Amino acid sequence: MIRAFEILRSVFLWMIAFPLFVLVCLVILLVALFYRGPGLEAVIKAGCRAVLFFAGVRVRLHGRENFDPGRRYLLMMNHISILDPLVFYARFPGFARTIEEEGHFRWPVYGWMIRRIGQIPIDRVNARKAKASLARAAEFIRARKDFSFIVFPEGTRTLDGKLGPFKRGGFLLAREAGLDILPIVQSGAYRIMRKGSLLLRPGRIDYFIEPAIAASGASKEDLTRWMDGVRAVFLRRLE
Repeated sequence: MIRAFEILRSVFLWMIAFPLFVLVCLVILLVALFYRGPGLEAVIKAGCRAVLFFAGVRVRLHGRENFDPGRRYLLMMNHISILDPLVFYARFPGFARTIEEEGHFRWPVYGWMIRRIGQIPIDRVNARKAKASLARAAEFIRARKDFSFIVFPEGTRTLDGKLGPFKRGGFLLAREAGLDILPIVQSGAYRIMRKGSLLLRPGRIDYFIEPAIAASGASKEDLTRWMDGVRAVFLRRLE
């Protein structure tokens, strides 16, 4: 009985949230065709908050004081579900762009929208193309002085709710760009939605902005210690 109720509730929420998501993507696309200033960011954030609200998801921000609007960061956030981009933009107090799976750019409406606002495609299967994507991300960071950049350091969504191993790409990008890392830890998202399932459960996600971690040195040993230090921040918060 409980399972049947959860399925029916999830279908109802999707029937409201998904059409709204498509509408929000169209609005963002139309605005971005003519304007890419701060007003566009306000539209993106408001649209993400609206979709989450009608999906029954609340996001509570903690640690706002750890974000300095006068600085840029390489942002890192743990990867839970397909809702993560919405969760990130709904509460991040600054401007940011990210790398997205190349296949997403071929989707109708959503793909057109993310291409127009400046997200960067990455082919996770082809190492050469992945390296080129990181180079484009570094170029974006150098060109857009008012934007931070976000990566999901695990590279894929968790299967069991636990934090996965971190990949080196985001750290290499941060080191090349000279950006400090700002960890963003979301807690509670795995209960709401998870990889391999479209079941959507209403609930609250706590969104923690942790203190920035200074860019590391150039050696391989420094990079490893840097990665371990950042991952430890996530583990302490999640545990």
